[in-house]
Amino acid sequence: MAPSAPSTSSILQTISPLPFILSKSEDSARKKDPKYKRYAANIDRALSLFESVEEWADYISFLGKLLRALQSHTTEQVPYSPIIANRLAQSLQPNLPSGVHQKALELYGYIFGMLGKEELARELNIWIPGLLPLMAYASINVKPHLIHLLETYILPLPSTSLRPIVRPFLLALLPGIDDETSESFNAVLSLIDNFRSHIADDQYFWQCFFLVILSSSDRRLGAAIYAARKLPSINSVPNDKTKEDLLQSLPDDIKAIVTPEPGLLVRALGKGLEDDQVLVQRGFLELLVRNVQLQSGVIQTFVQPHDLMLLMMSASSVVLRRDMSLNRRLWTWILGPEPSPDQPATTPHLSRSEYFQRFGIKPLVNGLNELIASTSPDPIARAKPYRIALSLMDRWEVGGVIVPGVLLPIVRSVRRYKSEAKSDADYQEVLRSASAFFDGVEAGSIWSDGFFLVNKDHDLDLLLFIVKTFNVREEEMVIVHLPLILVMLLIIRRKGIDINKKVWLELASEVLDVIPSRALLPTEKSELNSFETDDIVAKISQFYQRSQDDPSTPPFLPATISWLLLTATAELCTSTLSELDSDAGDICMMMVTLLSKLPGEKTWRNDDLVAAFLSLKPGVHVPFKILYGATRLLGVVIERNGMVRQEVDVSIRNFTELHWGYLSMPTGKFHVESVTSLWDLQSKCKDHKIEAAISNLVADAHAGPNAGYAFINLWAHSVDYANFEAILTRPLLLMLDSLEDKYSPLRSVSLAWLDMLGATSTTNRLYGILVSRILKLPFLRRQVYSFGEDDDLELFLYYLKTLTNILDMGPPSLCASLATDMISVDASRSNLLQHIGLEDGDPSYRGFFIRVILRTLKYDIPEDSSLELQDSLSKVLRGALQLLDVILTNPDKPATPELAVELALTSRLSSGTFKNDIYTQTLILDVLFRTLNVNYGNNARTDNSKIHHDSVIKLRESIDVSQTVEGQASRSPTSSLIQCVIEGLSTDENQPVLDSWVKFLIDCLPFFSDVLFQILIPVVECFCSQIKANFEDLKVVYSSKSSNTTRTGASEGALFALMHGLEHLMVAAHDKLLDEEQKTTNPKTPSEPGFFGTVISGVFSVESPQARSAAANNRLTVLLCFQDCIKINHSIWLWGEEIAKGAKSEPDSASHESFMYISSRMKYRARRILERLYMSETLESLETLIDIHRVHPVFKLLHVLDGSRPKLTFPFVLNAIYSRINPMVLEQTYRSTLTTDLNEYQLIEFLVDYVSSLDNDAIEEIWMDCMAFVKDVQANIGQYRHVLPNVLVFISIIGSKVDSTNFGEQKRLRKDLADVFVKLLNSSVASRQVTGLTSPEPSASSSIAEKDKYTESDSDSQPPSLSQSSATLYQPESMAQTLRTASSFQTLPSLSTIGLDKESSSKPKVSQEELCRALAIVVPNLHKVLLETDRVAVACTIIGASVLAPALKSKNFPASASAPVLEVLYQTSRIPNTQKAWKASVTDAYYDSKFFNVSENLRPKWREIIRQWLSNDKERIPDLISRVSAHSSNTNVLFGWSDQESIARRLNLRRLAFAYMCGETDQFLVNLRETLDKLTELVSSSVSESVRSDVFLCLRAIILRTSPVHLPPFWTFIYTELISIFTQLTNDDPNALPENKLQNVFAASKLLDTILVLGPEEFQLHYWLFIKDTLEAVFPRPEASSLPLIDRLSFLMGTPMETRMTKDASSASLVDKTKRKPILSGSKMSSVAELKEFFSKLSITSFERDFSLGEPDLEALESDVFTDIYA
Repeated sequence: MAPSAPSTSSILQTISPLPFILSKSEDSARKKDPKYKRYAANIDRALSLFESVEEWADYISFLGKLLRALQSHTTEQVPYSPIIANRLAQSLQPNLPSGVHQKALELYGYIFGMLGKEELARELNIWIPGLLPLMAYASINVKPHLIHLLETYILPLPSTSLRPIVRPFLLALLPGIDDETSESFNAVLSLIDNFRSHIADDQYFWQCFFLVILSSSDRRLGAAIYAARKLPSINSVPNDKTKEDLLQSLPDDIKAIVTPEPGLLVRALGKGLEDDQVLVQRGFLELLVRNVQLQSGVIQTFVQPHDLMLLMMSASSVVLRRDMSLNRRLWTWILGPEPSPDQPATTPHLSRSEYFQRFGIKPLVNGLNELIASTSPDPIARAKPYRIALSLMDRWEVGGVIVPGVLLPIVRSVRRYKSEAKSDADYQEVLRSASAFFDGVEAGSIWSDGFFLVNKDHDLDLLLFIVKTFNVREEEMVIVHLPLILVMLLIIRRKGIDINKKVWLELASEVLDVIPSRALLPTEKSELNSFETDDIVAKISQFYQRSQDDPSTPPFLPATISWLLLTATAELCTSTLSELDSDAGDICMMMVTLLSKLPGEKTWRNDDLVAAFLSLKPGVHVPFKILYGATRLLGVVIERNGMVRQEVDVSIRNFTELHWGYLSMPTGKFHVESVTSLWDLQSKCKDHKIEAAISNLVADAHAGPNAGYAFINLWAHSVDYANFEAILTRPLLLMLDSLEDKYSPLRSVSLAWLDMLGATSTTNRLYGILVSRILKLPFLRRQVYSFGEDDDLELFLYYLKTLTNILDMGPPSLCASLATDMISVDASRSNLLQHIGLEDGDPSYRGFFIRVILRTLKYDIPEDSSLELQDSLSKVLRGALQLLDVILTNPDKPATPELAVELALTSRLSSGTFKNDIYTQTLILDVLFRTLNVNYGNNARTDNSKIHHDSVIKLRESIDVSQTVEGQASRSPTSSLIQCVIEGLSTDENQPVLDSWVKFLIDCLPFFSDVLFQILIPVVECFCSQIKANFEDLKVVYSSKSSNTTRTGASEGALFALMHGLEHLMVAAHDKLLDEEQKTTNPKTPSEPGFFGTVISGVFSVESPQARSAAANNRLTVLLCFQDCIKINHSIWLWGEEIAKGAKSEPDSASHESFMYISSRMKYRARRILERLYMSETLESLETLIDIHRVHPVFKLLHVLDGSRPKLTFPFVLNAIYSRINPMVLEQTYRSTLTTDLNEYQLIEFLVDYVSSLDNDAIEEIWMDCMAFVKDVQANIGQYRHVLPNVLVFISIIGSKVDSTNFGEQKRLRKDLADVFVKLLNSSVASRQVTGLTSPEPSASSSIAEKDKYTESDSDSQPPSLSQSSATLYQPESMAQTLRTASSFQTLPSLSTIGLDKESSSKPKVSQEELCRALAIVVPNLHKVLLETDRVAVACTIIGASVLAPALKSKNFPASASAPVLEVLYQTSRIPNTQKAWKASVTDAYYDSKFFNVSENLRPKWREIIRQWLSNDKERIPDLISRVSAHSSNTNVLFGWSDQESIARRLNLRRLAFAYMCGETDQFLVNLRETLDKLTELVSSSVSESVRSDVFLCLRAIILRTSPVHLPPFWTFIYTELISIFTQLTNDDPNALPENKLQNVFAASKLLDTILVLGPEEFQLHYWLFIKDTLEAVFPRPEASSLPLIDRLSFLMGTPMETRMTKDASSASLVDKTKRKPILSGSKMSSVAELKEFFSKLSITSFERDFSLGEPDLEALESDVFTDIYA
């Protein structure tokens, strides 16, 4: 703890009068002496010669003349002593030869002798600073002179005078002993010893010595050599005393090195061990081994634990060098010295392992853990402790002991870094180091910690991370340890401990998966038969608590482990199944895995588990995940004979019914998993129990249709199984039986299934089942065509009726597949067919059934047969004939119903009577359609079940509006029908039969042909809204983890039905539109409208606009519907795409397969619709997609739609642009209708993005289109003027892409592109606005194109003129909004009434900002577009002259140089050989007086630009230096120009400082000497104080951008100027300083602060001039002492020196190094009082910076310099 500081008054009374103030010893009497005047004049003349030095020989000459001048008079006073000392210091610079150094030393000797001991001691601060640096670089012949000079004149000085220079003296002399073979080694060593003796204060000497080691890396080698010879050994200090007793008993020499702060010794040793040189590290390690052993009482008792940890980690870090000489010394220090052979046997001695565990393990483990706890994002820093620990494991005495303390912290650190790493590569690098350490640890040590995590901490997350991340598959681990860990996991779950069950489950599953079968044995050999938890845990704990040196056998045999695992897992399965825990299913799967790994367990039964199976009954809601796992486990138990027959029957029946409930869900969730479970159970049972259970469920389904839906789902996911007949045959026949019962709810489900079946490829499975059943009939195998009494004709008739019902009620595709599907024939079936004569002929199912029917017709009835047999045969014959009729002929047409029937059925549907009985609707819809077909289908009688034609074909074949039938006008349905359909589609209760509604609407489309466009928008809106609602509901269902999804209205089938209907509706409307447009082109004579057309003319008709035809309105209607359709399908496709890429994860893992199945189907269906719409209206669809692209990228979808052939899409993008800018180049049919809210700016931006997304090779396909486009732009430059910047970007992209292909080798093509680019570049920069921004506006030509599209009228109409003032233009967005909000059967507003604004025909100019943003993208690719260097230079010249120069030379600079302009400038500056284009502009801007007024956000970009400017022009720095001149040719002080010159000099100094700061480190080394000369010249002249403050600013910039090794020439100049500034402050009244001097003092203080933060080693020799650079800053001496300048200023200003450290000495961190930050900040100060705190804290802060082992905060220093430059 630091003692209290003495009072200010007492210190001021005892300090010597101004001991550090520059000498002014000439008294008035001496000044009047003529001889002295001549003497001073001679010295002044000699000194003036140094201003004309040109080479090193001049130094010798001028030093000789100065010596003669000094010898011309005998006196004890030296005039001009500060200037002489400065010149002598300059003569000792390292770049001068040794002859100059010797001559300067000769002069030093003469002056020291002339001054005498007393005067030299008084002026020591003047003469010694220049002499101290010489030893570091002195030559062999100079060192003896220097040593002699120091011994003769410096060493005899009083110790009180030498005390302030102890640290700089050591810094000066230690380089002289870094080579023990040097001739001057002994002399320098002796000099240091004599100096130490003369000081007579070993404690102070060693404190300074340790500070030198801390702060100066170049002196550490000499320090290590000196310490090895002179540092007292502390090895013999006992370690069994208290701190107070130990301090009292310490010898004086040892006490000197550990008091008052022992941490200084430890940190100095640690800093030496961290040195970059191996030789230095070896020296300090050797010092530790010899003098500072771990067992010493000083280290163990006196040193703070944190400091000991720092020392231990510094020493341990040397293992990373992989140097044997270092490692050998490290092991000796850590493990203790080897026992001596002559040591008596009676002397107690610790083994090396005991030595380390007693003295070293705690600081080492603590240090490693502190490093491991690092939060640094740097992977090297994070991996450092792992690599140290791995290297320490080379010695078993160390590695085996530290592992328990660091293993888990390392694992936690890796897990934490996984989320903190900046990239995966960084994490993988850290993980590799951690894995290497993990692999080096013994398995027992690892899993001892794993056992602790499970049994004590219950930290299962960390153990899971270990298992999933590291290698845990070593043989010992998987055989011995992991089974024990799994047992412990089961035990803690068995105990009911509060843990995260999800993590437990994942961990247990991972561990079980890793355990191989060879680790387990049959349970019959188990040594245990009861599960005693406490005993088991005790044995495992005892096993892991064993010593590493005492290996023991595992606590249990493999057979016992198997029994424990099987018993505990079965018990857990039983309890979770009984309670229906959420993880019961996963535990059951664990049980399945465990049983599969157990060898020899062919028979296994657990009564409790069987009871749990039997408790899962249909009446209990069992979550699917549990049911799935239980089903899998049930199969395994059955396979291992673990249940009796009755138990098997009950369990299979219950489980099948439970799965049946999930299969009946309409959402499709869990379907795939349920079917998989049933088939897995079937593979274990190998009988027909499951088929029987399903048959019972289907047979009981006549009360409701759910079983039908379940069977459909079962069929869909089972037909791919090879033995599908084992489950599906009997349930299938029961399903088909419902076709004959017209009132059965199951019938509608069966019909729907047949419709679905017709669209799939599984019809052959259906026919195959019937073939198999028919071939089993005995009478077909007889050669005689006769029936017997034993023949089951009723069964045969049943098969015939079933097939008839299928073909009669199924879709036409079923009949078609009957003829196309080939019968499957294996060897046995082939023999059977050949035997009964059914092999030859058509191999299809159709041929087979015809042959069977023909064979049946051949059968005769015996005469003596019974009547019953005859009746049966008659039925069989009739059935066979009926089947044959169905196969060979078309069905009859229905009778004609009345119109009243139509109205009644429509009314019934609209009234909602059947809302609760939705399946009745399907019957009504069937009858209604049959009625409508008779009424409006040209009296055609067509059976509803046979009408499944495509709606497009129907519409094309439908009756025309003007067509009459038998002299009567054709009719259309009533207007209320379509409203009824919309309500039916929108009703949630109709979801299960929505496909029937959709099918009804599709089939009825031909009846609405004359009003199709009027009903289109409301119907499409209905479809889109329902699709969106169903889609959102399905997403909610699949994101929910609940198994009960029946409450939602979502339905997979409903969604697909709606999408199917929307597709047919849009295609039908589009085909109708094409037909009408074709009729408009070839008009026919219209006939009289029908009755329906007359009735609804007021409802469906649109008021005829004068400026638009009906065809245009119809097209607009269709296209608006296209947009809605595209948007809703795009959203579905995008969702499916994100699912496929894994961008969206499905939280319910139990339904993952079903989820992936349904999402892929939805994505495929949406894509098919989009493809169809895209092919129908490519341009309009593309514009809609471009509109969507503003929110979601559509490039991948576009590549899907055009088959990755941009040739199909690119022309339409161009057409969209042409339609808005230059529509006259397109024919009318290729122009856009402009229905989307897109302008030409957005389209060209999309064009650029689209081309960027293409592969490079694709450019060849669209090259001709690209060239046509850019040439059109060139030819019509006036119309494209406002989009030229984006066109330039487009050209640069295609140029860069074609440059990477073989196609780009065609120079002629590339030349054409380059020619066009240069012309467009000229045009773009010529047409831009210099200032201001112009927002994008729709062009007039866009409106013209739009008007041309929609001003088509009848032949008798005349288009209005654009010149008419009353002309109005159509706005697509307003029209779209009007049409969308209009009711479907209300009168649409006239297009001519929609308000439109007139637009100017002039094109807006391009703003400077827009042009520069484009050029910033274009410029980096110029060499790829223009190829030739000359053309690139020309283009850059154009940009420089037209864009950069006006902005940089503008009167508004720097406001005119915006961020885009600077980006263009920066990109241009990076192109080689283009300096002429921008260098002059940058030069003018940089020399502009307003340059430093740029906004803060633009300053970083200016730094990059100036860096390029300086790199490309080597004369810039010399020019800047030359401008920093003390004299100007324009100087005229009389006329008051001095202020202007002062401002000019300050600006030049700031420009020079800014240039240095923009450069790289040491970039301007060749200019350092010239810079120093100019600054010296400037300061030596009578410049203002404000200029001097900018000199200090420039010096800060130079110091930050120059390596310390190149700065020694500056130090003399710097410390001289700083002394001058602070000395004047002591002589003047600080509170009365003028503003300019105040800022000068502030600038000098910031310069000193910067230097002290950086801590350059050469300047440390001069610290003592300004601050206390020793431990006295913390522990000041009570007796009188000389004060350095800053401390003296602090007292003179009334502020005592601060002596208390802001941080505790032990707070230095191994991980987060303390940043050495500057004390001062800001640009100005208002009063010198603001520096009081700085002066009072500078000494203690400087010491604290060294003691805390911190690194300079370069970012803060640089930021402060930039702030001052811009101030």
